[in-house]
Amino acid sequence: MQIHETAFVVSTYRSLHESISKDDYAKLWNNPNTDALIPSILDTISKDEAVLHSIRNRFFYERMKSFFDINDGGTLINFGSGFSMYQFSFDNTVNTIEIDKKDIIDYKKEKIDNWTKEGKLPNRNIEYTAIDFNQNTAKEILLCLKPMIKKEPTFILIEGVFFFLDRKTTDKLFQVFKGLQNPGDVVGCVTYLPEVENTEVYRRLLHYFDSNNDTNDSFSHQTIPHSYFQRIDGYSVLEKTDEFELSKRYASNRGINNKNEILNETMYLLKRI
Repeated sequence: MQIHETAFVVSTYRSLHESISKDDYAKLWNNPNTDALIPSILDTISKDEAVLHSIRNRFFYERMKSFFDINDGGTLINFGSGFSMYQFSFDNTVNTIEIDKKDIIDYKKEKIDNWTKEGKLPNRNIEYTAIDFNQNTAKEILLCLKPMIKKEPTFILIEGVFFFLDRKTTDKLFQVFKGLQNPGDVVGCVTYLPEVENTEVYRRLLHYFDSNNDTNDSFSHQTIPHSYFQRIDGYSVLEKTDEFELSKRYASNRGINNKNEILNETMYLLKRI
């Protein structure tokens, strides 16, 4: 599986549980190839993956909507945006900057432009840019993104990305975030905490990726401890939660009773200070 394919998988997950994810537009990305792939992933890794990703989407949807409502708009800067569709559920006072690898950005922009013309999506102010987080320097990324921010405050989202990066690149991205944001701005991010490495479900995840991954599309298997987020220069932890805790609120009928039996991701909101 190439990394870009995970964007299709995650969007399909959201479409399977719209009442949880609150993503009414994810289904636009659905396609037969991904539909055929989903059952094997759920069988091989975890039957709860689709609902957990929908819970993650719901958390960030609610936090970002509240942020932009309070501030009467602003800019969503979505690092590793994949096929996420948050901006179409927000008011048109929100600008969006979508950042991903070139193949994903080119494909997404073409699709979004066409669906907007066809009336399948509301018109939104979106800018797109292709950036390789591993290859581009912090200075290069800042020079690219700063002129694109036309409206403040900013909410940076980096969702489902850290797993595929190494720590050096993660450190670099937080330098970028600090350079882009002002006090009061927010970063929303996702990670696996190191304790997940001791679970069978995480080992199944690694085995699946290693067995199905394109050798030319390598990635890291990163987990990040809570202490890392407590020490990020220029930020304080505003909120920390995980999918297991949120499942009690958003998916109480799913029978998710043991966090060690699911791929339990942890979500952070970090406030620029």
